[in-house]
Amino acid sequence: MSSTKVLILVNPKSGRGKALDIALGLLKFAQKNAITAVLLEPIDAKAAITDLRVALSRTTYRAVISIGGDGLVHLASQVLSGSGVPLFIVPAGTGNDVARSNSLLTTNPSEIFEAIRTWKPKLIDVGKIVLNQENRNFVQILSTGFDAQVNERANRNRFVTGKMKYNFATLAVLPAFRPIEYELEVDGIQRRFKAMLVAVANGASYGGGMQLCPMADRSDGFLDIMILHPVSKLELLKVFPRVYSGKHVTHPAVEFVRAKTIKLDADTVAYADGELIGRLPISVSVEPQNLATWMAS
Repeated sequence: MSSTKVLILVNPKSGRGKALDIALGLLKFAQKNAITAVLLEPIDAKAAITDLRVALSRTTYRAVISIGGDGLVHLASQVLSGSGVPLFIVPAGTGNDVARSNSLLTTNPSEIFEAIRTWKPKLIDVGKIVLNQENRNFVQILSTGFDAQVNERANRNRFVTGKMKYNFATLAVLPAFRPIEYELEVDGIQRRFKAMLVAVANGASYGGGMQLCPMADRSDGFLDIMILHPVSKLELLKVFPRVYSGKHVTHPAVEFVRAKTIKLDADTVAYADGELIGRLPISVSVEPQNLATWMAS
């Protein structure tokens, strides 16, 4: 490992300081084992992208280690997608959905560096968003409609973490929510309909383990669209919790579509990997085998 050089990207606020503690533990381990490790502590999202891009332009690294939540992975993907530099994801955020199916679910320095040394990185797909002529990548799930509004409300809650954060947000958003009129184009075929939500999945889960699209595979060259057609609020309360187990897939109001290119328009906002993207319309496409990362299996 003495010839290994890694870049550690940490969100110092993630996990109420837990992420920074993990990063410092990695640095300490690296120093004891003659591993070259450089730490980046960006002050905000914009700095995370800028600092990472500058660091990679100056030196060649064996890996970038992301220590935080899905939001930090999202930011790292803006730089690492297409670069060939592998990303190792250490879970230290609220949801950790990308980490759950990528990399080892470990914060142990010895296990992390051993995996980087011995495991072969795998290329996975990413989603590409075009909004106002600007490109943005996402790794896991892009959401619009009810779930995006739940995400937005959950982000304001600084006192509750994990699954309960999204449960509280669901109850807060539900009373005033109404079905949304969508215009959807899937691989050139246009549709118009009302729905509670439309999500585009590259990975299976979001929101701390909600299995929105259990069949989504980040290596198949496709994106999976999940549409929840209009249901009563009482029925929505019944359906939404079933997302944690993936049992919602058999509900008659739930529809899945596979696609390579998507255009989506509605009077709502989009979130991807838990990060605000902006108001629709947007275009989404798949970028096959675009991000190198260590898989858990």
